[in-house]
Amino acid sequence: MKRIQPIYNARLFLKPRWLFLPLLFIIPVMASSCGGGGDVSLAGGGIGGSGYTSVGAVTALGSIFVNGVEFQTAGASVTLNGVSADEKELQVGMVVKVAGSVNADGKTGKADRVVFAPNVAGPVSSIDHGRNTLHVMGQTVFVDGQTAFAGLSGSSAGLSGIGVNDPVEISGLTDADGSIRATRITRKAAGFPFEVNGRVTNLTSVTFRFNNLTIDYSKLAAGGIQDGDCVTVRGALTSSTTLSADYIERKVLDAAEDSPVEIEGFITNLSYSGMWAGGFAIYTPYGHHRVEFDASTGCSGGRLDTMKAGARVKVHGTIRNNTIHAGHMMMM
Repeated sequence: MKRIQPIYNARLFLKPRWLFLPLLFIIPVMASSCGGGGDVSLAGGGIGGSGYTSVGAVTALGSIFVNGVEFQTAGASVTLNGVSADEKELQVGMVVKVAGSVNADGKTGKADRVVFAPNVAGPVSSIDHGRNTLHVMGQTVFVDGQTAFAGLSGSSAGLSGIGVNDPVEISGLTDADGSIRATRITRKAAGFPFEVNGRVTNLTSVTFRFNNLTIDYSKLAAGGIQDGDCVTVRGALTSSTTLSADYIERKVLDAAEDSPVEIEGFITNLSYSGMWAGGFAIYTPYGHHRVEFDASTGCSGGRLDTMKAGARVKVHGTIRNNTIHAGHMMMM
């Protein structure tokens, strides 16, 4: 495998009028806060260059709608599972990364490049219809009314159209506990490559874990991997809980410095440095995205001082030193 070079988000009393001037500055701030094989690639595995970067689920076609913006895709470079593809292969529910530009109206734009990578692609090991969950290569997947399905046979609909051992491709948003909230599930043909994207934990010299899946990378020259890294792994199952890796790629957002970024996901590792300031992480198949906010961050649908880990959020901000500095957040 070709090695790629690294690309490393009241009370008021009558007083002199000048005493009230500070309130003119405090109130707007509070309002805005509202209420044997190959090597490991250390490349970003994604989009570079200047412009606008958006990570989220495709909600409509006719172009593609991502995070409320309609991106025209004519002429765009499209990559699905690491392979060049036609724009017509983009489908509702796919969580994609778009690089391009957004017009002044904030609602339309042009995609220069679109990348899709699944959270996990492999055989179903178990299904719980009562809890609307399934397990795929050690990953817990939740299904709801917003999950799009494709490739089902006959008149079967939804989760009832999938069986144990069926090969499936899952796209979705990663929750704080590492489970996947599926936005799209596609039943695949037998023989398609197994893939999983996740955050490295329990790293040893030859293995690490993604939730309940052990990755054996003993046949790769895998120097540089660390706990907490987000990576793509492809390989073969040697047991129901072990994947022998023949390809590993580290994932980073890979957006240009000081460029605008919009990302949807679940709040993980939330911490506060003050009532209106703090940070959290969002994990996607495109990397570990650190978000920081402060009293100048606008907020809708909730309050900055009452956010909880596991809440779904959409963040618009600017990337600086690999951190997204949030200008506005919408609690969903």
